[in-house]
Amino acid sequence: MDKKEILNSLIQDTQENSRFIESKTAIITAVIGAILIYYLQDVENIIKYFCSFSKVNYLFFFLVIISTVFNVFFLFRIIFPVDNPKSKIPNHYNEFPNLYLSKEHLNKVNSNLSEFQDSFNNESNTEKALELEYVKTSYIRNSKLSSYRILIFGVLIQVVLFITHLIIYNSELIQLTTD
Repeated sequence: MDKKEILNSLIQDTQENSRFIESKTAIITAVIGAILIYYLQDVENIIKYFCSFSKVNYLFFFLVIISTVFNVFFLFRIIFPVDNPKSKIPNHYNEFPNLYLSKEHLNKVNSNLSEFQDSFNNESNTEKALELEYVKTSYIRNSKLSSYRILIFGVLIQVVLFITHLIIYNSELIQLTTD
């Protein structure tokens, strides 16, 4: 296996890891959505008896809301990629040929692809370009992975807070509706 094949394999593996993180994030999105749907379907009772709830009920209700906002923030950090990973990697990669074709590069009227085409003129440039792509995809994967780890912790806390609030809320709601 030559260096280009190894780099291609590493890039593909890194991209697959990023996709796997994103697919696991979809499951977490469903959990957060289920919690929100529970509150939305019972919004009538929440509004009707809101002034009658205990302070502990309020506390857990607002903790669930805060944890939801926190978790949605990290969901977005996983789903939407980093703006410019090249600006966040070590400086010595700035001299490597960049294979990223922006909207400006692909403009049919004013197309200037000479830098991109020069990347493939010799073996060394191609390897450097692939190495840069591997470093950028690795940065994106690592960023998603760190956000995912925080998200897992946040969702576990959110579920515990939700279950605790659910117990408190339902016991108070039963007591208020029977009075």
